[in-house]
Amino acid sequence: MGMDKKMSITEHLGELRYRLIFSLTVLLMGALLVYLNMDKMIRWLMVPLDGKILHFTGPADGLFVTVQIAVVGGIILALPVLIYHVLAFIIPGCTRHERKVVFSSIPPAIFLFFLGMLFGKQKLFPVVLQFFLGVGEAYLNPMLLGSKYFSFLVMLTFTMGLFFQIPLIMVALSRLGIIRSTKLRATRMYGYISIFMVVGTLVPSPDFLTLVGICLPVILLYESSIWIIYLMEKVQEKKEKINYA
Repeated sequence: MGMDKKMSITEHLGELRYRLIFSLTVLLMGALLVYLNMDKMIRWLMVPLDGKILHFTGPADGLFVTVQIAVVGGIILALPVLIYHVLAFIIPGCTRHERKVVFSSIPPAIFLFFLGMLFGKQKLFPVVLQFFLGVGEAYLNPMLLGSKYFSFLVMLTFTMGLFFQIPLIMVALSRLGIIRSTKLRATRMYGYISIFMVVGTLVPSPDFLTLVGICLPVILLYESSIWIIYLMEKVQEKKEKINYA
C-alpha cells in the first residue's frame, strides 16, 4: 500500500490483519524449523554447562522448555520480517526523511542484534554462569532446572542484542538532528559510567576485571558511534559548503 495514500479505518484494520497473519505465519515456520532441529539446538545451548546436567521438577517442564526454545528461536529467525511489518504499518505517519532514516536502519539493526546475541551466548553467558555457580558451590550442590537455565540464557542474550543497538540508535538520532557529536564527546565520561552501572546491575560479575571485559565491547560501540556521527557531520558540512558555493 502506498505510504502517502490516506486510508480509512477499515483499510487500516485490513492492513493490520494482513501483516499480523503474515508475521505469525513466518514466526510459526521459524519455530517449526527450530523444533525439527531441537536436539542440535539444545546441545549447543548446553555447551556452557561443561557437562553439568539439567533437571526438571514437573511432568510438563520438558514440554515447556521445548516450546520455549522453539518459540524464541522462531522469533529470532522471523525478526527481520517482524521488524519490517511493524515499521511498514506505522511509518506512513512519518515524514519522508524519517522514513528514509528508519528503513535504512533496519539491516544494520538486525545484524547488530544477532551479533550482540552471539556475543552474549558465546562470551558473556559462560562467564556469568560460572560466577553464579561458583558463589554457591562451596557449600551447596547445584540442581539446575532446565526452565530457569534457558530463561536466564534468553534474557541475557536478548539484553546484549539490545546493547549492540547503541551505535544504530545514536546514528539515527544524529540523522534526525536530535544529538550532535560535540555534545557526546563532552559528556562521554557520563556515558561510560552509565554503561558500567547498567551492565553491572544486569550482569553481575565476579571481579572488576571481568566487569571491564564485559563492558569493553559496549564502550567500543558507544565510542565508535561518536566518531561515526562526527564523520557524518563533516561530510554534511562539506556538502553544504559546495551547495552554497
